[in-house]
Amino acid sequence: MEDKFTRYTKLYILIFLMFLSIPVIFALIIGALYGFSKIVSSAPVDIIFELFIITIPSAIFSTAYIIFFRRTRKHPVKAIRIISMTLFVIGLICCLTVLVMDMVSFFRHRGLDVNDFESYTTLFLAGNIGGLFLIAILQAFTTKKEKDWMEKNRERELAP
Repeated sequence: MEDKFTRYTKLYILIFLMFLSIPVIFALIIGALYGFSKIVSSAPVDIIFELFIITIPSAIFSTAYIIFFRRTRKHPVKAIRIISMTLFVIGLICCLTVLVMDMVSFFRHRGLDVNDFESYTTLFLAGNIGGLFLIAILQAFTTKKEKDWMEKNRERELAP
């Protein structure tokens, strides 16, 4: 039988690699698109690449808001459900507004620096992450504790 140290070490390594893989995957996708745009080296491909880079933050946060909005419909506490849905709608509207502002800015000024776009500002990124984190905490405190495997086994043994 495997000792706990080895089991938990494997678990920590897997969790670390999972969190490490997310930015690496995004970097590989962006690098592949960048390489493709340099190989083809044409204005339309460059524009598509730039638009893709501009839309990444808004697309990720909008997707998260939509997914969590759908899951929140089943939350047991009505007040938290209303607060969560309201914050999700506000976040989604902010993402769409920033996306439209960035698209208008892109086609008017054609800036080459990501700092010229609102979707890469600290306020936008930290606000969205903080909002999602706040809602997750609110929902976690108002949800019943999930039974672990030991409690489930105990209930199975006691059941006739």
